[in-house]
Amino acid sequence: MNLHSPVVAMFWEQWRLTRVEAAQRVAFALVVASGALAFNNPDKGASMASAVLLMAFVMFWFSISKLNGGQMMDGYKPGFPLYLLYTRPVTTTRFVLVALLYDALSCLVLYLLCAAALMLAFGQTLPLFSVALWLVSGHLCYLAIQWSTRNRVVQWIGAIVFSLLYFYLIKFNFHTSPVRVEFSLAENLLMLLISVVSIIATVAGVSRQRSGNAVETVRREARISGYPDWLINAFGFACPTSSATKAQIWFELKSSGIPILALGAISSIAVVLLFAFGIPFPRLREYAIGLPVAFLPLILLLMGVNAFGIRRKQGRMSLSAFEATQPYAIARMAGLKILVRSACMLLAIAIVGAAFWLSTSLLYKWTGWVVDGKEVTPKLLQFRDTIAATFGGQTGRAILSLATVSILSVIATIAAGATYPALRLRYGSRPAYVLMLIPLWALGVLPLAIAVNRGVVSRSVLDMVLSISFWTVVAAAVLTIIYLFWSGLRQGALTTGYICGAVLVSVAFAAACLPSGTVVGMFLPALVPLIPIIAAPWSLGRIRHT
Repeated sequence: MNLHSPVVAMFWEQWRLTRVEAAQRVAFALVVASGALAFNNPDKGASMASAVLLMAFVMFWFSISKLNGGQMMDGYKPGFPLYLLYTRPVTTTRFVLVALLYDALSCLVLYLLCAAALMLAFGQTLPLFSVALWLVSGHLCYLAIQWSTRNRVVQWIGAIVFSLLYFYLIKFNFHTSPVRVEFSLAENLLMLLISVVSIIATVAGVSRQRSGNAVETVRREARISGYPDWLINAFGFACPTSSATKAQIWFELKSSGIPILALGAISSIAVVLLFAFGIPFPRLREYAIGLPVAFLPLILLLMGVNAFGIRRKQGRMSLSAFEATQPYAIARMAGLKILVRSACMLLAIAIVGAAFWLSTSLLYKWTGWVVDGKEVTPKLLQFRDTIAATFGGQTGRAILSLATVSILSVIATIAAGATYPALRLRYGSRPAYVLMLIPLWALGVLPLAIAVNRGVVSRSVLDMVLSISFWTVVAAAVLTIIYLFWSGLRQGALTTGYICGAVLVSVAFAAACLPSGTVVGMFLPALVPLIPIIAAPWSLGRIRHT
């Protein structure tokens, strides 16, 4: 690196910030897009692969935007995230242009490399330079909304308007047979104009922030949890003082549980309104169907993570002094945090799911909805009747097993979501490197599966590789559990009661998955929830006492 060139130094700094996320995005795009191309017909596979690639690289770099703190679910805190550049003797225009161009062009280059690699490997045609301006202008527009102001209202409204505009631009110009993207001259000029305006707005906004003229619209004390202050204080009830357990439950409900339930209620109302307004406005019908199906799992992933309240600011992660010094047993604290977050999450998902199912009764009034020359509403009604008949014909034992698996899966997911940030805080990027083994393994096995599908390699070779991989993972899981038990007991992070509860949850999960399975067959599913549930208090103990 040329230390005498500030521009090169800034590019290098941002590459260091994003290199792990870049590897994760490339791995995700190649694995999922390769699967779509390998196991579908040419036109459908190419369409799905193109959608996966665009979805992977259309968003800004999260690793840079989260430097301001906050969480993904609230869009991270608005404002220019690289404010340490304010003290450098570099003009505002220069370091803003470096940040904007790095974000837009790096994602574009990664998209082009992944698309070219897939085209070379599978012989399919994917859109390349025809989407270049769409990707670049989209990045510049969203970063202008995110960086030019510290007003969260402007951020949210601008992000919604931008998302709808660029979604319709790509939707109406995306052709599936053959797969291609064709923008008109007017649309290209519009995107070019948006890019220029975005750059000017970002430079002007960051200049005000650098000189101290930008006004803070939210008090710093209200920015801790990521939820609006009014939402947390809307449900005022006093903290119980009769026991430490009740006080801890009150704290968890106040800090995250009640906001999750409130957001679930707001989401359910939005679902009902979308279905209702879909009767007079057919344009809203695809959103009424797609948004709940797409965002219901995201509610679990985005709102269920970080149950331990780990903070992130300017590239640093930390546990709050209150959490770190609280005189409470680690196992009990971790268990209460996970259980309260899981209960609130399950209730929020149930509210949204019930609203979605009840709203589907309005499908009978969605007349005249035609897509690609075919009536859509009869197929949706048939699918709804099929789901109702499937669940209505289940026995009570089957419904109980399904409910048990769903509830315990949510608990295990939230425990895993709490464990990962704690491990990142304690061990840096090493947990992320371990997770990269999964897409790397998929990238190694996928060419072998394609060769087997085309008759080049025998099926037995693939079966042997999959068998070796499976038993390697099982052995690693067993050794991990043994180490967590030993280390947790030795350090006092685990108690006998917590271990018994974790084992009971694992046995219940295995019995619900395989109600009539063998002992060996039940042993393997039992490992799935046991690892995150045991690892959660162990990881909390590591960051509290080291």
